[in-house]
Amino acid sequence: MLRVGIVSHILPPSPSGQATVLRQLLDGFPPDRYVLLSRERYDFEGDAANKGGKLPAPYIAFRPPSRVPSFGRFPGSSIRFAGDTILGIRDRARQITEIARKERLGLIVACSGDLYDIPASCLAAGRTGIPFVPYLFDDYLYQWTGPMRAAARRFEPWVMKHAKAVIVPNEYLRDEYAKRYGVRATVVRNPCPLPDLAALDGATRVFPRDGIDIVYTGAVYHAHYDAFRNLVAAIRMLGRPDIRLHLYTAQTAEEIGKIGIGGPKVLHHPHIPPAEVPAVLRQADILFLPLGFDTPIPEVIRTSAPGKMGEYLSVGRPILVHAPGDSFVSWYFRENRCGLVVDRSDPDLLSASIPRLFSDGDLRAGLGARARAAAERDFEVGAVRVRFMEALNAFAGGC
Repeated sequence: MLRVGIVSHILPPSPSGQATVLRQLLDGFPPDRYVLLSRERYDFEGDAANKGGKLPAPYIAFRPPSRVPSFGRFPGSSIRFAGDTILGIRDRARQITEIARKERLGLIVACSGDLYDIPASCLAAGRTGIPFVPYLFDDYLYQWTGPMRAAARRFEPWVMKHAKAVIVPNEYLRDEYAKRYGVRATVVRNPCPLPDLAALDGATRVFPRDGIDIVYTGAVYHAHYDAFRNLVAAIRMLGRPDIRLHLYTAQTAEEIGKIGIGGPKVLHHPHIPPAEVPAVLRQADILFLPLGFDTPIPEVIRTSAPGKMGEYLSVGRPILVHAPGDSFVSWYFRENRCGLVVDRSDPDLLSASIPRLFSDGDLRAGLGARARAAAERDFEVGAVRVRFMEALNAFAGGC
């Protein structure tokens, strides 16, 4: 019987897109068929900030990585970083090897997001003879900057040479790795449940019916700072007191205010549990899906598939996409005509889009209907979960 080790720097119930995707994929997996490995500890109970709950499988935390003794000299040098990286990967590989043997794993799936996890898992797989599969939520090479990117550039060709298979969330990332290494990755989209829209429409109102409520749910970070600033500027330019931007995020109002995302029309809300998200999304007048135009990781922006895409599509509301024109996100929404795309970093264009989305009933209805249809076709959790499980069994040789 196949038992899979899932290695990820972040796991449910953490409030992140990657953790949410893993929850959706593994919820239907028998808990004795997988083990969760992470650098983070998840041995808490009843944490009020993590209402989504843990998965029922075992969680195993890695020991902290080994470090090169500094002896007070050159604590931040590139030599020290290289030494720490080599020691950290070797140490983590030893831990994964021990866990793989003890837990009788038949497959190791290592997720992106931590510099050590993928090369360490590859080393452990080589030592145990267990098939190894990188699961690239983002481009492993380009999600880093500086010395970390230089390290990833050395590891990635070796990892791809020894990987049994590769999992990616979209066609753009699949094609990038085919061009880079000649690998044919398996696309497993970031899934979501399909909510009952009639039930959502009967839920208690979250927003009063007295304006235009633009909603974003999820983390606010460097991958889309400038896109948010453009939206804040666009709202300010319209000069309408009835337009509000609601941010549901684990980041504090002070944190996002420091990078220019704030003002009287920006309403900050705390992170909410996954079960409460569909009702909030369904009542929004406009859902905002941003990716940055001026970031240190343009290659990642181009191939990114935000975990919230399916969630947004599933509630059948108008979606305003503000992302570069060469990105997967812009392509998907243009191709399926399921959102209004503003693919230039231009607050004027955004400001013109907001009243258009709100006032044109036919446009809103068409975008909403096509959004729901796209969610049913591409993101429905049951179908994506089956594809994921079938892929794992195939990678492990049908165990």
